[in-house]
Amino acid sequence: MTILVTGATGNIGRKVVDELVARGVTDIRALTNDPVKAALPSGVEAFRGFIGKPETLDGAFEGVSAMYLAPYEPTAEEVLRRAKEAGVEYVVATSGSAHWQALTDTILASGLDVTVLGPGEFLENFAGWAGQVATGVVREPYPDAGSAPVGMQDIAAVAAALLTAADRGPHVGVVYELSGPEYLTRVEMAAQIGEGIGRPVRFEQISREAAEGVLQQQMGEMASWYLDLLESSVQWKQQPNDTVERLTGRPATSLRQWAAANKELFGA
Repeated sequence: MTILVTGATGNIGRKVVDELVARGVTDIRALTNDPVKAALPSGVEAFRGFIGKPETLDGAFEGVSAMYLAPYEPTAEEVLRRAKEAGVEYVVATSGSAHWQALTDTILASGLDVTVLGPGEFLENFAGWAGQVATGVVREPYPDAGSAPVGMQDIAAVAAALLTAADRGPHVGVVYELSGPEYLTRVEMAAQIGEGIGRPVRFEQISREAAEGVLQQQMGEMASWYLDLLESSVQWKQQPNDTVERLTGRPATSLRQWAAANKELFGA
């Protein structure tokens, strides 16, 4: 039976396709608005469509036994209804808690067998530090803020492992919080990136006002929300877990490893 990957041109969905191929899955259907841009591996079926436009999904679920659902709250209920009516048996979805809770509630209430993946901060977010890393100094207001950042490739690997599991029973109805291998403060994050790219990077504390002024140029009104999240992480520290390794059989990627594999982002 076919495994459908939605958001197959997206950051995680495209990696789910690769992880399924690596696991030897030969019947994969990839949902994408642009099959050419998706650059799908040979043998993967491209289906033109978008979960944000359910009217484009006619035929997408035909013969599908399991599906990876990309996070898109506005149409999730309709997409899941269509999947259930078409006979899809199992869904792995990326969502989570906090501002993703409404989407998670919709997924869990779909009547399908589902597993929800709730990642925290992405390793890929640190590409936003590229300009600062190039100077050797990262400037932010909260040195003790932190997280246990997780890589998108690891999230995709978990999704593929669940979609191909011989026994999905223990995972049905579960929300897996996904993290990287360790909790790091912002100071430690800067240092690990430096270690990964082979060039020292230090952290320098600046005022919130100064940081917000810089971030507003990139994030607009979201800058204040982002800094609030950083500030709250000083008190509410994310606890790292071994879920990635437990479900995939390989350790989660560290920030140091990710930086080393993506040196070009930092001009190294």
